[in-house]
Amino acid sequence: MTVLAAYQGDGFAIIGADSRATDWSGRAIVLSNPKVTKDEHEHYIYAITGATRGGNLVQQGWDPPTPPIWQDINELDKFMTRDFIPQMRDVFIDAGYEGITLDGSSAMHDTNFLVAVQGIIYPIMEDYSWDRDIRGVYFGGSGGDIANGVMMGMGIDKCAKNPVKAKAIIKKAIEVACQWNAYCALPVVIETQDWRNK
Repeated sequence: MTVLAAYQGDGFAIIGADSRATDWSGRAIVLSNPKVTKDEHEHYIYAITGATRGGNLVQQGWDPPTPPIWQDINELDKFMTRDFIPQMRDVFIDAGYEGITLDGSSAMHDTNFLVAVQGIIYPIMEDYSWDRDIRGVYFGGSGGDIANGVMMGMGIDKCAKNPVKAKAIIKKAIEVACQWNAYCALPVVIETQDWRNK
């Protein structure tokens, strides 16, 4: 129950979310711990949707590896695949969070993540896979489709060089999703990672 909205421009990433969680009975909780956070070294932005436990572990349960300063995007892709995700999975296993696998199926957990590192967004799925969207537009949660419609309608796909406009569009998209989806609520939390001058 969430709305995540994000955009990856040329050298920057912006990720936003609402602030509501619900338990299994439908009771609404306005979160004191945001769904979008930066790690203490500001190497990463994490955004979560799905089970809160995965978010707890990623946001407060580990010291993630320091990313390389990459010259080629393939270096960062390899780092996420070979270092970041396996270490994240180890944290999940140690905490008893990962689900049981049967009959050779993939390892699974119940949280989806958007992780920004050095201005690049990686959506990490329940089976620990990732893939980027070449359009740079990301959304998730029960209000995600609404947010995506608003973002595209407002032209976020034309904001590759304009993080200020992209951030304003993301904020509006989440606000509209909160008006139309009972499982999303204000306030909006947005984090930005700008690597254009690094």
